[in-house]
Amino acid sequence: MLKKSINSFILTVLLLGCAGSSAQADSRTMTYYQLQELVYNHTADYILIDVRTAAEYENGHIPSAILIPYDTIAADPPTTDKNALIILYCRTGRRSGIAYETLSKMGYKNLVNFGAVSNWRGELTISSTP
Repeated sequence: MLKKSINSFILTVLLLGCAGSSAQADSRTMTYYQLQELVYNHTADYILIDVRTAAEYENGHIPSAILIPYDTIAADPPTTDKNALIILYCRTGRRSGIAYETLSKMGYKNLVNFGAVSNWRGELTISSTP
């Protein structure tokens, strides 16, 4: 009986470990320093998308970001390249999470949810909608 309990415990740990690593792989994040390196040093090709409203974008956005509101991203994806590095952000991370899920379901594979614009510690660009 003890051997059966131990085997069940090991199986449970293995299954939970696999589930945890799978969830980890689906939740891609990026630190401020990693994004700063991309924005200022252009160390890789990327598409940075602000998924907020036009008014929010105009009041201040991360340099090099383009505006595609989260509720239009399915109809207006940023590229046809499903392997492009796409980084999303919004005011709190909720809308960028929705946009992340939308693009993921459309087959985009290299997505990052930067989360809230407040995670950016650099200056914001103030400008009109592109």
